Amino acid sequence: MRETIDFGIDLGTTNSAIAVAEDDGVRIIKNNEGWDYTPSAVWCPRPGVVHVGRRARERTESEARDAYAEFKQEMGVAGAQRHFRRAGITMTPKELSAEVLRSLRQDVAQEYGYQPEAAVITVPASFTLNQSNATGEAAVLAGLGPDCPLVQEPTAAAIAYGAREATDADHWMVFDLGGGTFDAAVMAQHDGELQLLQHAGDPYLGGKLIDWALVDDLLAPAVQRDLGLAEFTRRNPRWRRNFAKLKLEAENAKIALSRTTEVDIFVDLDDGEGNPEPFEFTLTRGALDDLALPYYVRAIRLCRDALAESGLRPDHIDRMLLVGGATLSPGLRELLADPAQGLGIALDHSQDPSTVVARGAAVFARGVRLRRAPRQAATGEFAVELTHPSLTVDTTGIPVVGQVTSGGTVDWTGYAVTLANPEGRPPFRGPRTELNREGAFYTEVSVDARATSRFVVELTDRAGTRQRLTGDTFSISHVPVVPGDAILTGTLGIGRADGSFDPVLRKGTPLPAMVTRTYRTTIPLYRAQPDAVIRIPLLEGERRRADRNTRVGLLEIRPRDVRIDLPAQSEVEVTFEIQAGSREVLVTADIPVVRQQFEATVNRSELRAPGHEELADRLRDLESRLTTLRDQAEFAYVERARRALDDIAAQRALPQLRKEVDAAAVDTGAALTCDRRLRDLEAQLDDIEEFIEVPELQRELWERLNACQDLVEHHGDQPVDQVDLQSLRDRVSALGDDARPADLRRLIKRAKELWQELLRRSDRWDILVFNGLVSLRDQMSPRREADIAITEGNEAIALNRLDALPGINQRLYGLLPPGAAEPIDRRTGGVS
Repeated sequence: MRETIDFGIDLGTTNSAIAVAEDDGVRIIKNNEGWDYTPSAVWCPRPGVVHVGRRARERTESEARDAYAEFKQEMGVAGAQRHFRRAGITMTPKELSAEVLRSLRQDVAQEYGYQPEAAVITVPASFTLNQSNATGEAAVLAGLGPDCPLVQEPTAAAIAYGAREATDADHWMVFDLGGGTFDAAVMAQHDGELQLLQHAGDPYLGGKLIDWALVDDLLAPAVQRDLGLAEFTRRNPRWRRNFAKLKLEAENAKIALSRTTEVDIFVDLDDGEGNPEPFEFTLTRGALDDLALPYYVRAIRLCRDALAESGLRPDHIDRMLLVGGATLSPGLRELLADPAQGLGIALDHSQDPSTVVARGAAVFARGVRLRRAPRQAATGEFAVELTHPSLTVDTTGIPVVGQVTSGGTVDWTGYAVTLANPEGRPPFRGPRTELNREGAFYTEVSVDARATSRFVVELTDRAGTRQRLTGDTFSISHVPVVPGDAILTGTLGIGRADGSFDPVLRKGTPLPAMVTRTYRTTIPLYRAQPDAVIRIPLLEGERRRADRNTRVGLLEIRPRDVRIDLPAQSEVEVTFEIQAGSREVLVTADIPVVRQQFEATVNRSELRAPGHEELADRLRDLESRLTTLRDQAEFAYVERARRALDDIAAQRALPQLRKEVDAAAVDTGAALTCDRRLRDLEAQLDDIEEFIEVPELQRELWERLNACQDLVEHHGDQPVDQVDLQSLRDRVSALGDDARPADLRRLIKRAKELWQELLRRSDRWDILVFNGLVSLRDQMSPRREADIAITEGNEAIALNRLDALPGINQRLYGLLPPGAAEPIDRRTGGVS
């Protein structure tokens, strides 16, 4: 019986694989066709029949309504589903993934005679909470149970590289370009512990985008030209089967071009009337590289982001580990090796990029114990529960803690244990260790290097007689590296009422983690107003604006939920708690004034893909906004904004977006990709707007500070005035080039307040108030009294009898209707 999980699964977009960790190392379990991996495709030809793998992948070409692939990206998306026409069933991406997992379990059964009860399953580090949770739910559907740890793919890959090769490298970078996702991860190895330092990724950037670029930009136009098929686009349902064929041919051609410089594509297409039409096309590696370049460049940018957030440069990285089938491309490898256009980091492709993640997951699984019920000893017998590391980088001094129990009452005085490994090289036998009064013990063992050592626990009583002991064997494996703490790869926080995002658990936080933040309500909750509600969106992302991030849940507090009326500005303590293995998130809100706690609704599987029309509208808005910002940047000559706009143009972001929006009409995965790209571009335009806005705000701020300086020199009769003004100047200088509009507006507001305080102490204040009241003459009644007071005020100003103005102003205030003087206060007081 296995003590540890031992099985690791790479549940991929295009292909999936399962590996097992044994005493003699890690190996891939082949499927029933002898392949190291199984295509992640499902085919249901009739009710009750499900095929997974190569046959299903091939059927996506000929039976496009009964076979599906590439559904991983839609995990956790509400409403995403595939309908199998002939079988008459509908499956969600989670259920389809469960079928792939079942197939992998069956491959294990073919070899071992039993199916694994649990497995470590890998997920992209860039997966959102929704996607990770859906993966765990798929494991349960597949019969793997609820105790399947999720491990990030870059971590698994790095473990596989480290487990196979002893190395002195301190820093690695994992470049994981799979079928549908991309992860760039900076890893550090120190004293045998492998730690993920920083990550950047995109859950919708992968090889399938390159496949579709080949179809949309090269193959489809050639089909329309050579075969004369009208309206030959992905959006047209008439050509669905033809596009499925072209997609498969594009993928096969891309793979072939990793070994040759050109490949001929031959495929029979439907002419729309049920007749086959032969189509031929010669694809060159150069044409492929040209189309793939924008995707490669985006991946390299994400690598640079991860390095920057780690405080490292490319020359600090000892090697780059290549993971994912797309990294077999010679063009990509040449680009990565180029110090100018790529990263210039030494490439390591010593492992099979298609199976390395599964291998690493199996190594990780070797260190995770299977959950077992506590052992119960029968009367007169004994049982032991042990705590020890399953994996270790040390060979000596490895701690083992045990608790011995009995079916009856026992005086443990004189009882002792001895731990032995008679098969060790050399054989190991530890010292005799006496139990304490509770039957517990602590000892240490030594293990063989790069091997699994199996130990037996010998229990003896006070007379030295060996006793029968249940659970008396255990094993410890020595490995070159062990995984460090898991970290959070996406920031979690809340959306504030002003539309900003407040991070609570930041990206890079070690897991498990729990953080509490205190906020204040912006409105009261009166039980007499049942429709009132306080909403706190729970968000995942890195953007400052709340609506640029992904909503993963919601906290709602209504009048019926509280025992008493809740005043505005009441404290709300929001707590985020996240587990390490399952990534399970719990969010609660405590309101001290009413002594009540509320639990958030975390949408574990409710991420929604936007519709095509919504995406098209957002794209039009973005294009219009981009044009406006370019005009503003040129007019104001803001160099940072101009450079950022040029960078967007160089990325060819808009042409790609237009194609993705078009594809979103028929492809949920494309809709998710498009939504991600739009969010990224919208956030970039937010930054550009700030670049343009900052110089004008800086000018306004310095003008206000200079006005304050003038008042301080003439009317500042208190030393604190100069201190306050200098403090403001220091805060402005501290912002430097990183000043943001929100920071500048806060300082402008404070400068206005200081200006108002100084102005109130000067004789100019009453003149400003008088002029403001004069502008409201038409609202005063009776008008004749207003004219008399205004005449007296003008005479007082002309004769420099300013001491008369406060009384005149008071008379004018009295002639105004209620509320009419508020604009004067705003205008003269400078309140923004």
